[in-house]
Formats: sequence, C-alpha cells, structure tokens
Amino acid sequence: MKRNWKLKPAVPEDAAAALGFPRPQAQLLYNRGLRSKEETRAFLSPSQHDPTLLPDMDKAAQRTRRAISDGELIGVFGDFDIDGISGAAVAMTGLGRLGARIVPYIPNRADEGHGLNETAVRRLADEGVSLLVTVDCGTTSEPEIELASELGMDTIITDHHAIFEQPPYPPLALVNYQRPDSRYPFQHLTGAGMAYKLAQAVYEDAGKDEPEDLLELVALGTVGDVGPMLGENRYFVSEGLRRMNRTEIPGLRALVEVAGYGGKELDTSALSFGLIPRLNAPGRLGAADISLELLTTSDTERARCAAAMMEQSNRQRQALTRKGVVQAEAQIVKRWGNSIPDIIMVGHRDWNPGILGLIAARLVETYDRPAIAVSVGEKESRASARSVPGFDILEPIKGGSDLLIRFGGHTQAAGFTIQSENLRELADHFEAFSSGAFENGAAEAPVEIEMEVTPSEASGELFEFTRKLAPFGVGNPQPVFASRSLRVTRSMTVGASGAHLKLSVEDSGGSVWDAIAFRQGERAAEATPGALLDLAYTMELNTWRGVTNIQLVVEDFIPSAR
Repeated sequence: MKRNWKLKPAVPEDAAAALGFPRPQAQLLYNRGLRSKEETRAFLSPSQHDPTLLPDMDKAAQRTRRAISDGELIGVFGDFDIDGISGAAVAMTGLGRLGARIVPYIPNRADEGHGLNETAVRRLADEGVSLLVTVDCGTTSEPEIELASELGMDTIITDHHAIFEQPPYPPLALVNYQRPDSRYPFQHLTGAGMAYKLAQAVYEDAGKDEPEDLLELVALGTVGDVGPMLGENRYFVSEGLRRMNRTEIPGLRALVEVAGYGGKELDTSALSFGLIPRLNAPGRLGAADISLELLTTSDTERARCAAAMMEQSNRQRQALTRKGVVQAEAQIVKRWGNSIPDIIMVGHRDWNPGILGLIAARLVETYDRPAIAVSVGEKESRASARSVPGFDILEPIKGGSDLLIRFGGHTQAAGFTIQSENLRELADHFEAFSSGAFENGAAEAPVEIEMEVTPSEASGELFEFTRKLAPFGVGNPQPVFASRSLRVTRSMTVGASGAHLKLSVEDSGGSVWDAIAFRQGERAAEATPGALLDLAYTMELNTWRGVTNIQLVVEDFIPSAR
C-alpha cells in the first residue's frame, strides 16, 4: 500500500546559522526540535540526573542498604515482559554485588497477569522476605502493599506508570517520577531505568562507583518498552549498546549468537527485532523465569542452554502468531467481508494470551483500523488492543469499563479482562462508539521525509552525521530521505515466500545502490528492471561476505513522474 509522503519544512537560514552546522545537518537537527548549539550539545552528548531527585529515593536507598547490611532477604518482583525482566536483572545483579540476599519473582502471564498479586506476596513472605522491591509495577497495588505490611514486609515501589491517586496505604517508598511532588527533570524512564536509578542511589549511599555495566540491561528494557530516545534514555541506550557490543554477560553473548548477530554491530534495530523478541517469547507462552536467568547467570554453559530454549520459544511464538492471524482474518472475511468495521474485534478459545497483542498489531497493519484480539475463556476472557495513529483506543475501553473486570494501557496499546458473557455487549459498544470514525479512511502515519537528496549526496558526511544522531526510536526516528527518478537495474523477491523485495537502483550520476524493501515483496511488479522510481528510505551499513557497503532500506516507493 502506497503511503502519504510528508516532506518536512526546510530549515530557515537563521535557524541553520544558530545551530552552527552545514545546512543538511542543520536540517536534521531542526527537524528534531533543536534550535541552538547548547541544545544540540545536550542531544548529542546526553547525561544522567541525580537519582535522589526522585521522590522517596533517599528513603529507598537507605532501607535497601540496611537490608543488605543486616543480611535480610530481599524480594525482587519484576514483570514478564522485557522491561520488567531486564529491570529485575538490574536490581538483582546490582544489589547482589553489594552482598544482598535476593529472591526473584516473575509472575506467570497466564496464571497471574500483570502486576503485584496476593499469591506472590504470600509466597515471598513464606520464604522469609522482609523487604520487597518491585520493578515496573506496584504503583496502584494498594491491597498487596497492605498485605505485605501485615506479613512483616516493607515495600519499595520502583515504577514509571501513571498515578491516578496517592495510595491510601502507602508503601515505605514510592519511587515514581509521575508523582505530583516529583522534582525529577526527565519524564520518560522505563521500569529498567527506574531500577537502575535505585541501584545508582544505593551504590552512592554505600560510597561506591555506580554499576555502569548494568546499562546493557537498561538498554534492553528502554528499547523494548519503546522509551523515547531523548534525554537520559539516549544516554542509557547509547552507553548500553557500546558496552553490549563487547559484552561480558554470558547470557547476552549466547543470545547474540542464536539471534544471528554474532560479529555484527548491535543497534536499536538489532535489539528490537533480534534480541528482545526472544527474551519476551518465554513470558508470552508461559513463565519468563528462563529469560531472567539468561540475563543474570554467570555460567556460560547455562547461558547457552537458556538462549537455545528461548530460540525454541520464539519459533513457537512465531508459529502461534501466524496461525492466530490466519484465524483472525478468516473471522473478518466471514463476518464483515469487505466492509471492515471501524474497530475490529476478533477472538478465539485457542489463542494464548501472550500473543494477543501481536495478532492485534498485525491486523492494524493489514486493515488500517484499531484491532482487539480476545482469548475467549469459559468464564473470563482477556484481550489486547492496538490502534492507528490519531485514535485513542483507551477511550472506547474506558467507555465500556462497567462491563470490564479490569483494564489498562495507553492511547495506542491497551488490554482488559472481561466476563465472557459480556463480550457481545462490549462489541456492540465498540461499534457504536467508533461509528463513522474512519469514513475517510484511517489516519495512517505518513512517511516523514527529512529532505530530498540523491543517494550519493546522502552517503558521505551526511550519512556519518546521521550515525551520531543514534540511538534511534520514538522521538528521534532514523532519518528518512527521498530520492527521485532512480532507475531499477535489478529486482528480486527474497525471504520466506518472497516476502521482501531486493533492488539495485541507479541515480542520475550513474552510481548504483543496493536496496531492500522489507515486507514489500508483493509489489515486485511495480519495480521491474528499467522502471523509474521515487524512493523513501533510510541508510545503513550492510556487511556481506566480509564486504561492507551502504544499503538503502526502503520505506516506500512510487513510480516517478515522467
């Protein structure tokens, strides 16, 4: 499907002068909201903030230090996705090096769901835990916090999720920058980032240098939880990637190998599409303990076994997702034909709750509509929702909250649990809520073009400058360039079932460039040799048989106007 191309406005002369860079580089900085040399320096060389600016951090660090000194048993409660897993690994490894006795706990997605729960609290108390530290959860867990206190445990919450109201029964420390009284200057840390700030504060309280090698783990959580690549997150991810590319963590070394990145330079794309899906896979299908073990073990052989198990889980997850998408699309055709509803809601009794978000995301990609995938249970059903740009999927879910057992999320991704007998009524509510919302089509995200250049113009100093803008992600996308009238000299489909399109294109100066259009293999007939195309693309280094060249990664292409 061809998408709308949106060329960003040219940088004004005075703005380019204020930034102090050549005009093409200034254009990239201007597009990122930078307006001065000082802002540019802060962007290109990000730094950290004092952890004690976080609310209750002094109290949390002192209590943790006392627990370590007194030999108390500390429970670290994480979550089953990559942010919670990597954050738990940060807390376990960082505090463990100071001599902490730690009991980890990662809930089971199917049996326990997200967040602190009564079963976990009681089990940790039975094991003798006297200090409970949560990672990436706990802000709204008032009953569990009260229960922990009754069972003789102090609780330190480290979290980054929204606070709807101050808990009536507060934990010993609620370390969350979303608190109204927070003085913390950066508002986008993830759960792993918050766990690192606690470790940082505890090390400072102990008079030790901060454990910067743990930033490898923080980078995983930050990228996996789609933390904006701004400010302190840029520091965490850039430093984490630098260290990860020469990692001494046995589990990461093993994971890099099974993911096929051995000998390659890791970047945010490698984390997003290679390492993180494998770390998430066990938690999607059942228990995520093996992922936590991989990130914390010092045993090389155990790390290899864990990485192999995660590779197997990831393949199983991929197969289940493919099967689920086929089943979902069959439901859509049978129920609606070509009249796609404004919100797609599909369900199946066999769907694992861990793949619901993946099914919904694939439907959004295919149909340009918000989608909800439901794992239908005998009494209760669980659902994950994904949305399109410009449509807040949480609003219709909130509107049907009287039918729900629980719900949560944000504008583009949410989830809920419901009594199965209420599913039909909820579907009717969604239909009524969204009626006519997409009469003119979904608000598909345009291809944001930084500037028009030839590949030759983009491949020199400008390409080297784009690499300084990394790491890329939300808030700092990888620069997309547009080039006109490139002649196709070679074209073929590659990958499983010809899913991808591989091209060679020639620019007006006679230079030939390799290009790859992922998941656009079905468009091969539009890019036959001799065709003139306009390309929207990013640029990356690609190594093949020991030779490294610049490759164009095609976001979209259209026939050139003759």
